[in-house]
Amino acid sequence: MSITLNKFLKTKGYSSEKLIFLETKHYLIEAKVNGVSGRFILDTGASNSCICTSLENKFKTISMENKEKASSATSQMTHTKISKSNTIQIGKWEDKINLITFDMSHINHALNEKKINPIDGIIGADILKKSKAILDYKSNKLYLKL
Repeated sequence: MSITLNKFLKTKGYSSEKLIFLETKHYLIEAKVNGVSGRFILDTGASNSCICTSLENKFKTISMENKEKASSATSQMTHTKISKSNTIQIGKWEDKINLITFDMSHINHALNEKKINPIDGIIGADILKKSKAILDYKSNKLYLKL
């Protein structure tokens, strides 16, 4: 009898979270920032996790100007801020993380054209690396090391 990936990873201390595969070919995941639930795109190519600037109050973040420029696959984002030492929770996994904040209206506009509800932010490689994440494309699950 063979062991499933799910059972194997659970024996290694991982928990799993279901991902929603969107029409845009993005994965959507639920997460909590500072205890507040939100909708996030999982982006393995994003170096930093982010939230939309307009949602800083919702997620109880305190942001300050960011000296570093940020860029995306589509354009350079000239105005970003950084919010340090926020609590992030994805399922049972939880840790402290810095978040970049920027205007995500262009992202939500593109999602709206596909009739997809707006997102609050992006889960990037910083969290994926910190959580020793494993992405199972076959079952649309994200495994995080507890």
